[in-house]
Amino acid sequence: MRIIDAVSGMARAVVETYRLGGRAVRAVPLVLAIAVVPEFLQHIAEIHLGMFVSIEQFRALGNDPLRWGFGYVKVAGFVIAILAVARFWSVGSVRRTLQVPPMTIVRVVAGMIVGLAAAWPFMWLGKQGLSPAINVPLQIVSTVIQGGFWIYVVGALIEDPGVTPRRAMTSLLPAGIVLSVLAATAFGPAQALHMANHKLAMGQPSAIVWALMAFDALWVGLFAALVGSAVFVGVKTGLTWKGWTVHPRDLDAAVERAERADDARRFKIEPA
Repeated sequence: MRIIDAVSGMARAVVETYRLGGRAVRAVPLVLAIAVVPEFLQHIAEIHLGMFVSIEQFRALGNDPLRWGFGYVKVAGFVIAILAVARFWSVGSVRRTLQVPPMTIVRVVAGMIVGLAAAWPFMWLGKQGLSPAINVPLQIVSTVIQGGFWIYVVGALIEDPGVTPRRAMTSLLPAGIVLSVLAATAFGPAQALHMANHKLAMGQPSAIVWALMAFDALWVGLFAALVGSAVFVGVKTGLTWKGWTVHPRDLDAAVERAERADDARRFKIEPA
């Protein structure tokens, strides 16, 4: 595959990530609520604690048990929303997104367990004070292994039969790089605005703080939509050493086929 094809394909993949992320806000608002509601509940707790009185107060109360109680739920909701968005773009409906087959769950959990077990020795060696000449190659190997298993886990979740354990660890390894780049492209700007919004709220009147935190909770929903779309695009395009499994420019057609197939299943008609 020519370098120019890879670069142009990656640029199109970024465009598709943001296009699908924005579209998800209208298509699956109830799925995004899984991230939005816990985020807003944590903001209520933070306001109740007086965390936005000043930056010093925010830092002093950052580890308050009440805040972290909501924080754990918030993180779980954010991750679930990301994975649900990725699955939605593959299966074509909210109903099928939430009705995950038992064997799909088994494959996802098995992939996560085996992936962590395979990467753990390298992570352990990384903490043993080894010289950079030894440690850096080991960590690169660890990253490659984790990338391969992450591709398999997401492939299993979105029910892509082409993502097998063998392909995930061989021909689809470049897809792990694509996924990482797309996730960073989606995560970075969204996280920057998320943090800036918190800083803007410091020392503001109560009404402004509530307005900013309401906006922030909604923003986290878009945040999850963007990252979930990045995960879907990274795995569905399936970049191999020889080229794209599905070129990013063809993703829209692939999503539409999934939606038509789901309609066909629901209404028992033949898909076009």
